[in-house]
Amino acid sequence: MSSVSNAGGQPSRRPIALVLAVIGVLGIILGIVYLAVPAGNLPSIFGHTTPANGHHVVRMGVSFVVGVACLIGAYFVNKSGKAQAGASAQASTRD
Repeated sequence: MSSVSNAGGQPSRRPIALVLAVIGVLGIILGIVYLAVPAGNLPSIFGHTTPANGHHVVRMGVSFVVGVACLIGAYFVNKSGKAQAGASAQASTRD
């Protein structure tokens, strides 16, 4: 199994940030679907739902929270990866 490395020899965190960002965007989209579509009209891919006129408020809230949390996590993973890459590049130029 190979790992992607940057110039300093540290493994890149870019794939982790990318996966978190994709999950975050999908979570927010799912939350919007739960907000816009009544519970009885949801596609079967969203699981078994009893016909109702309301919306799935809890599922919508959880989807939004997970989406935003994943986007924040992707930001911090990407930010820390850049900081470490900059520090290792500065250390290699001093030698």
